[in-house]
Amino acid sequence: MEKSGSKVSLPADAATGLEHLVGALNESADLHPFGRYYVSELLVGLLSNHLKLMTYQAAHPEVINAPVSRPLIILGLPRSGTSFLFNLLACDPEHRYLSNWETTVSQMPPRQATAREHDPRRRTGRFLMAFQRYLAPQLEHIHEFYLDGPEECTPILMQRFATQALAGMFNVPGYSTWLDHVDHRPTYLHHRGALQVLQATYPAKRWLLKSPDHLAALDCLLDTYPDACLVHLHRDPVQSVASWASLNAAFRGICASRIDNAELGQQVLQRLATDMDAYLAARRRRPEHGVLDIPYKRLIADPMGTVSAIYGHFGLEFGGSARSQLSDFLAKDREKPRSHRYTPEDFGLSGESIRERFADYMSTFDLGPGKPASSG
Repeated sequence: MEKSGSKVSLPADAATGLEHLVGALNESADLHPFGRYYVSELLVGLLSNHLKLMTYQAAHPEVINAPVSRPLIILGLPRSGTSFLFNLLACDPEHRYLSNWETTVSQMPPRQATAREHDPRRRTGRFLMAFQRYLAPQLEHIHEFYLDGPEECTPILMQRFATQALAGMFNVPGYSTWLDHVDHRPTYLHHRGALQVLQATYPAKRWLLKSPDHLAALDCLLDTYPDACLVHLHRDPVQSVASWASLNAAFRGICASRIDNAELGQQVLQRLATDMDAYLAARRRRPEHGVLDIPYKRLIADPMGTVSAIYGHFGLEFGGSARSQLSDFLAKDREKPRSHRYTPEDFGLSGESIRERFADYMSTFDLGPGKPASSG
């Protein structure tokens, strides 16, 4: 952490990431006037939260010395069923997961001790979610957002300006190319610091975490959390790539004057495939750290059995309260309508071209061709 007197300044790696992102936004994002305002507010919010977090950590060193023990971390391509598994595991009251308002509003604890449901950040988070629904109502049909969580790690990782999420939300190919060789270690040290601050206010037995960004940074993730329990959910990448392109088209629609779907499709394909290549290389370098690999089809066919197997593999107790809440969640989930529709061809791609680019991944985990992407 860099200090200037009693104040903190943005670390050099984050400043470099921001510089590359802003340069690419100005070069290729084609933002309309409101889009420029929206992106400016987003970046200022990320900077503000980052610097406030660093200031708090400097004033409370006891917080950042606290352990983050054996987090349970879900890995997988975006849109590969990881959110469903995340929601299932979040039914366990012993799991501590990020809430939407903790990641988007602020990581700062309230000035006065309060119950979680009365935290003032929650009110701001509700407003921001409503504003997002107003700007992009189609997002609700693609991905569920919960005010109280579980939320991905992605918004906290974005504070270091080195994530594939930003490469998807905006047309910034120059920034995405820079990501190919970035060192993610500072980002994950920042991530750990955020968790340490958050758990000091609302503690729990074990962190439950998820983000598509973790694939590109497996070495750094394990260096930061060496005792992590890793679960990787595997799905035919055709579904993942097409659905991720659809989600990012919705995000780009908030800010961009126009969207070239074919250009977006190629960007998503190369970004996700490059991240997967990095992940496979890291897995082969670190065979000693076991990862529990689970096929998507197994999860869908037997959600309760899959969760039970995860607990058994890592020696965790799957208590009666967790089982009961998980059963209730599954009963409600079966009643939800599924309205998200997409195909690779919507984005200038084909199932064959996607599988060819992911050939190493598919052969490594014995993923045969699936049905054409249609929902998920």
